[in-house]
Amino acid sequence: MNLVEILVASVILVISSSCSLQLWASSTNSAEQAERRQHQLGQLEIALLGSQARLAALAAQPVASDCADAASWLVGHLQSQPLGAGLSREVSAEPGAALVRVRISAPEVGERQRWLSPAAYGLCGPTEPITEEQTDATL
Repeated sequence: MNLVEILVASVILVISSSCSLQLWASSTNSAEQAERRQHQLGQLEIALLGSQARLAALAAQPVASDCADAASWLVGHLQSQPLGAGLSREVSAEPGAALVRVRISAPEVGERQRWLSPAAYGLCGPTEPITEEQTDATL
């Protein structure tokens, strides 16, 4: 082998090694971004499930006789709950309906939302306990 062949071989080796390292770094970067995105999506779902768990804990404990009033109370209650870092929450009552929309978003991932009904969790209805006389009268 002469000097020219050795130099050409070393240049080819350096170029192929460089390309290989760039591809490896690119695939590692993509994998990290995908993992970060999955983590943030998981955080969004955890926040929504936490809201539903709080409602389930309050189940069958009426807070208002009117479902629209219960929806307003629910908006305030859910807004006061803690939220993970990097997440933002928007809770709003639908006008004219007894529905509450919970929207949680993260900057890179997007948003998730759920519609919740206070009536489905028993948060509206008679606020005093039902007595035996009331149940006998309905039979």
